[in-house]
Amino acid sequence: MRIIALVISGLLAFSGVAQAFPSPAPAGLPAETKRCGKGPKNASITPSEAVSDPVVTGPVTGGIRTGQPYGTTMVPLKDGWIEEEFFIEGTARTYTTATPTESAYKTRILLRRPTDPRAFNGTVILDWNNVTIPADRDVAWSPMYEAVMERGFVYVAVAAQRLGVEASPLALKQWDPVRYGSLNHPGDDYSFDIFSQAGEATLEKQVLGKLVPCIKRRIAMGASQSGGRLKTYINEVHEEVGIYDGFSPQISSSADVRRDLVPILWVNSMAESDDEGVPADSDLFRLWEIAGAAHTSNNSSSYQDAQWIYNHSNGATGSWDAEAANSWGYLAAPGDCLHRNWYQAGLIWSSSLVTLDEWLRTGVAPEPMPRIERDENGVVFDEHGVMKGGLRTPIVDVPIASYFAGVTMPPTQDPCGVAGGAAALVGTTRVFTAEQLAELYPTPEDYLEKFNAATDEALANGHILPSDAERLRERAKDAADFIAQATG
Repeated sequence: MRIIALVISGLLAFSGVAQAFPSPAPAGLPAETKRCGKGPKNASITPSEAVSDPVVTGPVTGGIRTGQPYGTTMVPLKDGWIEEEFFIEGTARTYTTATPTESAYKTRILLRRPTDPRAFNGTVILDWNNVTIPADRDVAWSPMYEAVMERGFVYVAVAAQRLGVEASPLALKQWDPVRYGSLNHPGDDYSFDIFSQAGEATLEKQVLGKLVPCIKRRIAMGASQSGGRLKTYINEVHEEVGIYDGFSPQISSSADVRRDLVPILWVNSMAESDDEGVPADSDLFRLWEIAGAAHTSNNSSSYQDAQWIYNHSNGATGSWDAEAANSWGYLAAPGDCLHRNWYQAGLIWSSSLVTLDEWLRTGVAPEPMPRIERDENGVVFDEHGVMKGGLRTPIVDVPIASYFAGVTMPPTQDPCGVAGGAAALVGTTRVFTAEQLAELYPTPEDYLEKFNAATDEALANGHILPSDAERLRERAKDAADFIAQATG
């Protein structure tokens, strides 16, 4: 391992790896979560000999905009949790060019984590930020933040690509040249090594402090275009560097990915259902396909909107209503055609994270999940225009709306089921009319009974987490009130 000098700014005293952690876990940590301090401390991760240690500076503060990192969380962190930003820099190499080259770089990582080691479950998530907007954005946080904090993960958003750092009008350096003016990205050919070095940065005491001795696993995530970058990383980089213990790419093509290295749990929506060459499940590969979900959701898009307003009003305004974002249509009017798909895909994203983590902990692969149903004509749809099969929740099994992906559409075209254009990314939703609701659910109590039974089934099948099941049951009461008002 090539050691690059570590720049320490404001490092707090660190008590050392031999500290004995008290046995009680902080209140609220699920009993089944293995916390820091359980098991041998010598099981911590060994740094990779094939990857340079980056220089770390931070936590970063200041600037001329909000005084907060770009992309600061729009949801409150739990008590005992912090958000911090660090710069990492060094020399990165290329992997995908004909002749490997090296170049200096400097970028940022944004962390959300517990401060108490007893609240840490030993797993660090590194999310390859998405730059489609094109700005530097962490995609996995908004659909999964509850599971991340409740289960004690560390979440790290990595600015791996040049577009988000400096090449776009919306890039970090343009947004706040005082805070981010020193950043430097030589190009996306170097992004794979930068992502590896970000993983190594999490082993620094400066970054994770007392949590470092308890790090047992690192999971790499990336959605959409970042999922495509991860596929290249898996195929061409991982075997040499061995940084990540598992991968969870999302909403991107899984065709031709290597499945012989480490566990991969790939999560796709209905929008990727026409992906050719979808691999079968194998010893180290699982594909989860979500019935009802579009490429992106109202949850994700509304969170992005809130961040945009906050960031570009210099923090003067901008907030995100998580309950509204996850309402699956019951805050609209009967018969409404809604821009965006309002299905709550984060339920299954969260379950996939916990499932992959348990796979890495135990070495036991999860049972394969049902795929989207296909026949000789392609995917198969139910009477509400949702694909059959796949991973399901009560939102589609006891529906109050139809959820369209904007790509592959049901044979009977719904006027709200727009295909192509922006709908190919965000989808659409058609809320059922009062007549449809009355036919499906003679009483609100009938809806709740069916919904709770479907929730039990989804929980038993491993499609959702227990904590999310309880949140669903509470939100279903609002959906039942919506039905009551719609049907008189």
